[in-house]
Parts: sequence; structure tokens; C-alpha cells
Amino acid sequence: MNLRALTAALLIATPLAASALAAQARPVLTPDDFGQWERLGRIELHPQGTWTATSISRVDRSLEVRLREVGGDERTFPHATRPAFSGDGRWMAFSQSVSQEEKEAADEPVHDRLGLVDLRSGHDTVLVPMRSYAFSDDGAWLAILGHAPSDSVGADLLVQRPGGADPLFVGSVDAFSWQDDANRLAITLKTAWGTANGVALIDPAAGTIRTLDSRDARYEGLTWDEDTDRLAVMRTRTVEGMKDETHDILVWDDTSEGPTLQLLSSAGRSELGDSLRITDFRGIRFHDDGRIIEFGVRPWTMDPEAAVADGDEDESDGSPDGESDSQRDEDDSDGDPDGDSENGDSEEADTDDEEADVQVWHWNDDDIIRAQEFGANRIARMTRAAVWHRDSNAVVVLGRDIQESVQVLEGGHWALEPDYSPYLFERRFGSSAADWYRVDVKDGGRDLLARGVQAAPEANPTGTSALLFEDSSWVAVDLATLRRTPLDPSGSLSALQPLADYDYPGPRPSWGVAAWQSDGSRAYLYDKYDVWSADLGTGSVERMTNGAPRGVRYRAVNLDLDAGFFDDPEVEADEALWLRTFDTRTKAAGYARLRDGHVDELLSEDAAVSGLVRAADADLYAIRVERWDDSPDWFVGNARLSDLTQVTETNPFQADFAWGRTELVDYTTEAGHDLQAILAYPADFVEGRRYPLILYQYERLSDGLHRYQIPDERDYYDFQAWSQAGYFVLMPDIVYEPGRPGPSALDAVESALDAAVATGHVDPDAMGLIGHSWGGYQAAYLPTRTHRFAASVAGAAITDFISFMGAVHWSGGLPESGHWETGQARMARPAWEDLEGHLESSPVNFIHELQTPVLLMHGDDDGVVDFRQGLEYYNYARRAGKPVVMLVYPGAGHGLSEKAQQIDYHRRIMQWFGHYLKGEAAPSWITDGETWVERVERIGGGR
Repeated sequence: MNLRALTAALLIATPLAASALAAQARPVLTPDDFGQWERLGRIELHPQGTWTATSISRVDRSLEVRLREVGGDERTFPHATRPAFSGDGRWMAFSQSVSQEEKEAADEPVHDRLGLVDLRSGHDTVLVPMRSYAFSDDGAWLAILGHAPSDSVGADLLVQRPGGADPLFVGSVDAFSWQDDANRLAITLKTAWGTANGVALIDPAAGTIRTLDSRDARYEGLTWDEDTDRLAVMRTRTVEGMKDETHDILVWDDTSEGPTLQLLSSAGRSELGDSLRITDFRGIRFHDDGRIIEFGVRPWTMDPEAAVADGDEDESDGSPDGESDSQRDEDDSDGDPDGDSENGDSEEADTDDEEADVQVWHWNDDDIIRAQEFGANRIARMTRAAVWHRDSNAVVVLGRDIQESVQVLEGGHWALEPDYSPYLFERRFGSSAADWYRVDVKDGGRDLLARGVQAAPEANPTGTSALLFEDSSWVAVDLATLRRTPLDPSGSLSALQPLADYDYPGPRPSWGVAAWQSDGSRAYLYDKYDVWSADLGTGSVERMTNGAPRGVRYRAVNLDLDAGFFDDPEVEADEALWLRTFDTRTKAAGYARLRDGHVDELLSEDAAVSGLVRAADADLYAIRVERWDDSPDWFVGNARLSDLTQVTETNPFQADFAWGRTELVDYTTEAGHDLQAILAYPADFVEGRRYPLILYQYERLSDGLHRYQIPDERDYYDFQAWSQAGYFVLMPDIVYEPGRPGPSALDAVESALDAAVATGHVDPDAMGLIGHSWGGYQAAYLPTRTHRFAASVAGAAITDFISFMGAVHWSGGLPESGHWETGQARMARPAWEDLEGHLESSPVNFIHELQTPVLLMHGDDDGVVDFRQGLEYYNYARRAGKPVVMLVYPGAGHGLSEKAQQIDYHRRIMQWFGHYLKGEAAPSWITDGETWVERVERIGGGR
């Protein structure tokens, strides 16, 4: 089918493939027009496929939800977000807010309220303020949790039928969870007096609340075992003399029939001793029909300031009588309960022995001190995996290090554990090497699976086999026997990514796993274009798609509504595997289905086609379609994606304005790489005229040919705004040669410029360059190596390849040397081994050859690219007498987040290019700068 024709027939807006004369008759956008522009959010499909709900946001930050009956009318709910349908399909709920102006004018925080629509009657209402809400699976009941008055207590919970009948109120609720396929709600209570804390079950139909457990403790990690009556929770336990709390684990097997409790008491467990505590950080996970419980443990230490009476610790067995009734007051940091120092007044105390506040940065630290500081909170939540075998009441601690995460596999029989210790030095500098072990969950015994591999093993859905990528090929390992089966012994599957597709130094990764057969016997693997089926028992592989001859890439789509973002699809042997298709040369996109070895090509269009979802209980599918000149919209149809119906209409007013178009330009670099670039036309383009060009670069961009661009001044690198201002916008692909990022970028960019100029539409004397971060590096470097650009803008730019290798990403603690050789810089070797190569790619090294005016932008609190990189370039250029202006935004990080700064930078970019590419009069900040006094007067004070 021809989706373009269908789209044109359905769109109310005038088709945008208009003649140059018609485009010229329409005005271009100005910033005053930007605010109305709409961004299309996700779609929610009615379970029975009769309604859709879509979230919309605008450049002016207003929000709404659009509800449409398929084939019918649309209703709009202003200031609404997060729509959701009930399982029975009768109701739509949403989060109702107020306008941005009302929020800013309010003296107190404005909480969202729950909105509800009866899809039968059409009646809608706005209910109580809420923090969260959830329907029961069948939609018969609705739970609404309000906002707690403080962190120390829970909130009010309202449980009712969506229409308002049979309301039940419970106070001090901390968390709630509906049982799968049942109208029962588990809650945890956090009360002001503590002794009424507990876990309870609500039966809303009966109007009853049944307490399962209650005591002066916190209840955390509330978890239902999927599709069962089994419920588990953790309960805190304070042990006198120990620094942190531990937890008991409580499990009820049959909550519908007089539940019986099984308790894992953390006290007196020999497997844990006094050095490990149970935490809620890993949560609770059920395995083996609930007979095995997975949880997390952390090291447990003595509290040096706690007084342990008579040297005895709490040995409570979990009964109420065994609980400690008091806890030492820890308010006095000197350990004196009366608050009186033996030395008297602190100002008169002897401070000769006071410890200096100093950091010791040691060369042999695996994580540098800044990484340790920044990661302290993250590391404090890391756990070692442990399991509780309920039948034998045995606990097995599986992990050996909290930073080496253990994955307990489906079925609960095996786990996978890495060992980083043999490779700690290499891992400091970009390697991912690890030894991997199979762990027996029964006793924690380990057996080696692979040594020194760069990627983690991938386990099949049944937890019985794992795939390893080693020595550039796949190997399947039977976890019971450790039998290894090489996949594709004939070598027909090219699993390794080549330089042209993965241009980073170091080991090359595989193309990855596409999907699994649900019984675990078969894996679907990727090469560059195609999907292959691999039999894990025999090792034989078969290509299932035929994209390579056409340059079409097939990738699997997971339509499981309960799947996580990173979960691979699982399909039965006779079930279809859905595939995304993408033509790597034309950028056409679509969908296909693979079933029984046959590929059914359903749809392919010269557009960005994405977002495939399906209704829970109906043969209704939705896809998102957009082009540079056609605003994104959702379409719904059947499983063949035929007879598509458009259910949204964003930005219909676009037809009132001039709009550009995009095309691909092909070019070959001197290094021999065949590449492509996007060339976006000016909105007011007229054949026969030549226009200025802005080249925006960052790695590879051509796959975004059809992406719709919203005009927004707060998006300071806004391609649409540039097109509307009368510029061509060129976005090239770059392939990097190891150790030569600068010359590689120069080769690709100059080749792309040649292709753009060859169209005859570009003024070769009015070409500008722009980029941010890594793109900012290139925008600072390229003008020192070529004089083809009339102006350049470099945001958050790396400018010195010698000093920056020794820098630290301060916001995350990552030393630049940790990925300098194998990461984005791709330098392959350290500076002392390749000084010439570092200087060859370093912008400041050629500052004396700079002729192009360069505008630098830096936030002085940039935790990724040190602000001093901008200062170096500025000072080098200033000394050399070169035209460089630097914008410094106080308090800003790697990107600008404050509205005023975003708009200011956007406008200065437009002024910079307007002057140097169009000959517009230059504002004084370009010609003369701005003194400190002038700045203070402009902003009304400040630093």
C-alpha cells in the first residue's frame, strides 16, 4: 500500500509537496509562531481496540490528552497527562494538572488530580489529588493514593469502583499493589506512631481489610508472585550495636484462603553471620513456583558510636517479645549523650589533634576518588545476590562482590556471575573484560563459562542455556552439562561489526541477539542486515530474512505489553516475530512479520515509521509516521497494517507557513568510505537562488532524514529554525579512523560540503559550522584546518587533546583516560605513545592558522567537558590575534537548562550566522564584546 497517498487523503492540512511558487506565497515562521507547535507523545490503545488516547505537549509547555473513538470524534483534556484505560475498557483515567501560569502563581505546590472518563456515557470528572493510581486488572476497581504530609508517614488511599460506588478509605498507606487477575489489593502502612505499621489485604468487594502482620517496623518491597496468590514483603529489623537495619522476609502462600506465614528471620542466620544484612535494594523475586526467593544482602558493620549494653547484641528471633524497645540517641556526633564535651566549650577545646580534611588520590585506585565520591550513593545500594530455599529453609549467598552483579536465571536453578578481578587495570581504561561463571543456586558452587570476554552472556528464557560471544563468534553453553556448541561452524553468519559500522578501537562487538524461542531451544541473531535462526542444540544457523542484497536492515520488535525496555522478544515456535525494516540507503522504514521461515513485508514508506504497539485484547495495531515536512501522527489498523486510520492530527496550521524539505546527498571520502548526509532546504527556497548553509555534525546523522523538527528557541540547535531563517542545513555522516578523529572528520565534512555545493543551490562563500560536545570539538578543530567556513559555533568543545586526556568528567567521576583510547575520542593509544597523533587532532595546536570567526559556548559548571577547555582555546586565540568570542553561562552544565540561557544562546547563534553568512549588521557583542559593567546593568546585578 502507499501510505503517503493514504496520509495525504486523511490529513486535513494542505499537502506540503507544494510548488516553489506556493511555498513562496506562504510566510516563514518567526519565534512568535513557535509556541503553538505540538510534540506528539505516546499512544494508549483501548484493550478492545475501540479508543485511543494520546499525549500532546507544546513548545509553550502546555499539555493535553486527546481521546478519540476509532473512526469517531475526538475529545481534548487540557493540562492532562498519563492516560490509561481500565482492563474492562469502560474507563479512561488521566493525571489532571493546571496551566504553567497557575503553577507559577501558586503559593503552595500544585498536586495533580485524577481525571476519569466514562467511555459509555461520555461523562468526565476530576477527583482527588493523587500521587499515583491503578486499576485492578479487570477494571472493576480503582485505587488512588494521595500525597503524604511528610516522609515519615503514609498517605490516604481511596479504593472504589471507578464510577464512585463502594468507596473505602485507608490512612497512612505507604505502598499498594493489585494482585494479578484478582480484585485484591495489598498495602503497607506507615503510621505516625509506628506500632500500627504493617501489611494488609483489602477486599474491596467485601469492604474488608485483613492485617497480615503488624509491628513497629517499616514494611518494604511489597511483591506479588506473578499470576498467583503468593505475597511477600520485607520488614525492617534494628539490631543494637549495628550501623544499619536488616530485614526479615515474610511470605504468604495462599492469601485467598486464610494465609499462612513463612518467615525468614535475619537474626541468627549462620549463612549471613554478623557481617551481612538483608536489604530491600534488590527487592524480592520469586523462582521455581515460589519455592525460591531471591533477595539482596550487603556488608554489615558495627556502629562505632552505639553503646552495646554489657557487650550483648539484640538476638531477637523476630517475635514481638524479642524486639528492642529503645535505640540509642545518635544526635550527638561526639558520642556524648548529654551533649557536654569533656573539654568544655568547643571553641576552647584543644584542636592540636584535629584531623585534616584531605583526599588521597592513589595511582592504583580502580576508581578514582571523584568516582568513589560521586558513586557513593549508587554503591551504597548495590547488593550481593542471595536466595532462600523455602523447602529446606536454607539461605545461599551467591555473589562475592557487590560490584559484580549476579543474575539469577529463570527457573531458579542457575545464575551467572562475572569476575572482574583479573582485569581491573584494563577495565580502568575502557575494557569490559571479565571471566564469567555458572553458579549453582543450590549451594553457590561456581564453574567457569568463559575467560576474558567483553560482553556478558545472554541467557535463554528457560534459564537452561547461555550464549557467549568470544573469538568473534557465538557459542551456546548448556548450563546443566557445560557442553559448548559453536553456532554457525561454517562461518556464514558475519556476527562481528566491521570498522565502517563500529569505528571504535579495541575489540569489536557482535550485532546482538534479536529474540528467543520461548522454549529456549532457539535464538535469533543479528548480522548487519538480517536475522538468523540458531539451533542451540546442533549449532546450525539459517538466515531468515534477505536484507543484505537490498541494504535493508531487519530488527526485532517486542510487542509484549509487560516486557521491559531491554527485554528481547520471546515467541512460540508457530508465532510470528515482528520486525522493523530500515533501508540504509534510502531511509525508508516499515514493518514485517517472520513466521514459519517466511517474511511477510507489511509496509515500507519513505518516512520515519516507528512505535509499533498493539491492543491488549484486540487485533488493533498502531504506528507513528512522520517526515521532515509532515508532522508526526498515529495510525491504527489490523495485523497486516492495512486499512490504516489516522487517529491524530498534529500541527495542522503548518500548512499556513512555508516549509522546507530534505534529501540525501552521497559522497565518498578520501579514505574510501561511502557516506551520506541530510540536506535540509530553506523554507523559502526558490529554484535558481543560492543560499547560505549551516553544517551541523555529530557522528552519524543521515538515518534521521525523515525526522520532523519542531521549531523551538529553547532547542538552541534547532534545524527547523535555521531552515525557516533561510539556511540550508547539512548533517553528514562521519567514519573515524583509529587515532585520527580530527583528520577523519575533516575528510568527511569536506567531502559532504563538496556534494552540497554541487547541487548548485549553496553559496560556497556563506557556509557555517556548528556542533556541541564532540560536535563542538569538531567545530573548534575544523576551522583551524580548512578555510571554507565563514563562521563556526562550538558548544562545550574539547580543544586540547593533551590536557583533556588527563581531565575528569566531574559530574560522574569518570577519568577521561577511562575511555579516551576506546571511546568517542578513538585515540587508540595514550598521548606519550602517539604524541604526533594527539597534536594532529588537537584544535589549539593549529590555532595560529585559524581564519574563521569562532563563537565558543561553555557553562562554567560543565561536569563533562571542563570549562577550562574553552578558556584554553580562547586564550590561545587571543594571544594569536584570532577572531574568537566566548559565551560563558554562569551555573550552567554541559547543556543549558535555564529557559533564559537557552533562548539567549539560540538568538546569539542566529545573530552570529546572520552577520557572517548573510551580511546582517552585527550586534555590539560581536564587534565590541560586553564589559563586566555592561553585563551587570543588562541583567540587573549578579556575578
